[in-house]
Amino acid sequence: MSHYPYLPEETLPVQIDDHPSVSLDVTIIKAFEPFTLSCALLVRLNWPTLRGEYVLKLFDRRYATQLRRDNQASAWTADVEVAYHTLVESSDMASLFALYAQKETDYEWTPKAEAGWDSAHREAYLQFCCRKHFSTETLVYDQLRDLQGECIPHLAARILVKSPSSSGPTREYLDCPGILLEYVQGFSLTDLDKFAPKAAWQQICDEAIRIINLIGGRGIRNEDVKTRSFIVRHHPSTNYQQTTRPNVVMIDFGSCVLRTKDQDDRDWREWKAMQDEEGAIGMVMERKLNGGFTYVRTAESERLMDEFMSE
Repeated sequence: MSHYPYLPEETLPVQIDDHPSVSLDVTIIKAFEPFTLSCALLVRLNWPTLRGEYVLKLFDRRYATQLRRDNQASAWTADVEVAYHTLVESSDMASLFALYAQKETDYEWTPKAEAGWDSAHREAYLQFCCRKHFSTETLVYDQLRDLQGECIPHLAARILVKSPSSSGPTREYLDCPGILLEYVQGFSLTDLDKFAPKAAWQQICDEAIRIINLIGGRGIRNEDVKTRSFIVRHHPSTNYQQTTRPNVVMIDFGSCVLRTKDQDDRDWREWKAMQDEEGAIGMVMERKLNGGFTYVRTAESERLMDEFMSE
């Protein structure tokens, strides 16, 4: 039995970001497990403006398995939630979140701080992370608006799942933000060898790398590129031998870093080299496909490696 409340045929009331006074229901079809930094659900909508199947991505600290594991948090319980609500009601949460924002890039601070956290303060940090991932992901979608519906999903709406006990200034510390996305039917790049003929592997992997670099060229660095970050659209009539570009879609942008206007070019390029986003796909898929795909670095990636990673 699932330990989370997102079960098939259950309805979930959500608020639309642009219309906070309006509450609408989504019907859950299934959960995409395992959950990672967020909880992804396939949902059905019957709204005046949106109908059909969509992906609802909830930044829910309680059940975001990877997020909790990465931050040494035990499984969520009702007792943990009670302790967290007590903290929210009795503390200056704005100052606490401001401290997290200031210190999170200090890689020595976080482990030391975590060692002294009780369960309530750990939940507070997880909530901060969820809000940050939501904010980052929506900023990326806004910045890539012209690519929506093509190589990234269309962002249909920003939503909020309200906590029954949240009100006024405590809302952002208790409510769960989320996004409604186009449902891209297909299979993960991870499963390429299971669902596509070998003759198509090179073209599909090359397209995934092209998308990484297209997005990276917009001042976006993805710190969590995985083969699961790509979906190969599947249609019954798909001809993988076709000469046209394969339909590959990139998802999951909550762990991205957006370049600031005043960031030094050399500093940005060095971070890009260390991240090696295209290598995270190219080298992994080359090993996985065992001769079915040959990874050749792009010229820009070669320059980054030569400039910063050659020693």
